This record gives sequence, C-alpha cells and structure tokens, in this order.
Amino acid sequence: MQDKRTILDKRWCDRRAIYTHIQVTFLNRKYYASTRDIGLGGMFIDLDAVLIPDGAHIEVALLQYRNKPSYTTFGTQVAYVSPHGYGLYFSDFKLQEFRHLQEILYEIPFQVSRE
Repeated sequence: MQDKRTILDKRWCDRRAIYTHIQVTFLNRKYYASTRDIGLGGMFIDLDAVLIPDGAHIEVALLQYRNKPSYTTFGTQVAYVSPHGYGLYFSDFKLQEFRHLQEILYEIPFQVSRE
C-alpha cells in the first residue's frame, strides 16, 4: 500500500472539504456512506466495514447536496484504501456529471462561453 503523502503528491487538482451522502455500488451491492472531500479528480469517502480492493471500479451516486436531491452518478476507481475509508478517482466523466461537479465545487453553474 502506498503512503498518504505519495497519493497526495499525485493529485492534479485540489480537493474541498465537502460532506454529502452517497450511495456506493460495488459488485451489484449498494452501500451508504458520505464524502469527506471532493475535487475534480476524485473524492475521499467514509466507508467502514466494506472490503473493496485497490483498483476496483465502483459507482458513486450523490444522494443530496445542500439539502437538494442530487442523483448524479460518477464512475470511479479506488486509488487507495485507508483505515478510515477510500480515496477514489473519477474514471469516466460525462459532460453533465462534470458540470454538476463544478457547481458543487465552485458554487456557480458551469457556463460555456461562445464568441
């Protein structure tokens, strides 16, 4: 297992401390957890008592954000496992998911500038 410093050095973007409820789907089983931080590259989730290996592909659905229902689903992959949860990176973005993530991170709607 890699140490936390090595993982943090590999990040290409900062993460923000954002706590929200999520649903994790792994091997057709659903688990409920919460995020600890989120960035454009990935997120850390608090998920105890579930064994998911490094490199596993999992689906994460945001269940709410700022008291509004949100059902945006992200394809992720496990970057590292810690005693406190899982570091995930986004493995497959669709445009609408990326826009929703930007709204969460920067609290403004994403707009395409056309000239």
